[in-house]
Amino acid sequence: MKKLLTSTLLVISLGLTAQNINYEVTYDNPDFRPFWNLNLSYLDVDVPVQSIDAINFNAGIWGNFEPVDGLGADYRFRMSYLTMAQLGYQDPPGFTNFELGAYFKFAGYTKVRPTNVVLDIDWDADGNSFNDEEVFQIKAITIQAKNRRDFLARGGFYHLSSPLTVDDVTDANDAKIFADNIGGASLNGLYAGIGIRTFRNVYIKTDQFGDQFNSQGRLLYIDAIFAGASLSDPYEDPATLVFDEDAAKDAIGSLPIGFRVGLNTFQIEKKDRTGKKFGMAVNYEAGYRPYIGWYLSAGFGLTLVKWNH
Repeated sequence: MKKLLTSTLLVISLGLTAQNINYEVTYDNPDFRPFWNLNLSYLDVDVPVQSIDAINFNAGIWGNFEPVDGLGADYRFRMSYLTMAQLGYQDPPGFTNFELGAYFKFAGYTKVRPTNVVLDIDWDADGNSFNDEEVFQIKAITIQAKNRRDFLARGGFYHLSSPLTVDDVTDANDAKIFADNIGGASLNGLYAGIGIRTFRNVYIKTDQFGDQFNSQGRLLYIDAIFAGASLSDPYEDPATLVFDEDAAKDAIGSLPIGFRVGLNTFQIEKKDRTGKKFGMAVNYEAGYRPYIGWYLSAGFGLTLVKWNH
């Protein structure tokens, strides 16, 4: 935490002094159609708050396809390569998440706004350290640039399956419902909500740091999840135990719907301008899933396809 705090303070102080740098805007165009965006998430962590066994490390893909201006499709697929349940159980349920939906842009505008452009990242600058921890300095400048903002209505199909910690799940007679302390949950249904999509795509030429840019798409979304849940016992022995799904649902309890808030960021400009074939992509999400409960999720990866019209 100290390392993070120190780095943040350096970012702020250097950002304020960077205004003395001379620069020229060479390109500023966020107004285009994101025809196809594909992102690879190679480190995705999904953390249910009340289920240690259901902490999952995943890989997957996500993005959008917009063949008609303002009308497109979102997609997302994740699968676990490691769950915490694997450390204590033989062949436990895995984690899988698949979503396919559509969105419609019902409003939007382009406006000139203050926009940050990173000029340089200096690790362990001048040998600085704090409590023997390495710190870094980010030099940035704030300029006036076009920002495009789209308002979206969105919805689609939602599937998620996950391990589920059930060590305290008992029936009305205080008898264990599951054969062991782990179960499986599968959610299938629909999501619906709104999204705010922002594009920044500005390039500058500076006297001290050469050519720099801020080329990024960002999607902030809020969804309700209307999904039916199916609970299972991966270690049920029909000869000795009959799994009672209704009793398990009553014992676990759940809100009638799920919901989530998420933020995706991804690179949008092609290699011709960025000089990089790929870009950095990040996604964050938090919410509530029926019978699984509250959760946090974060994924880090690369933008593989940046196809714009």
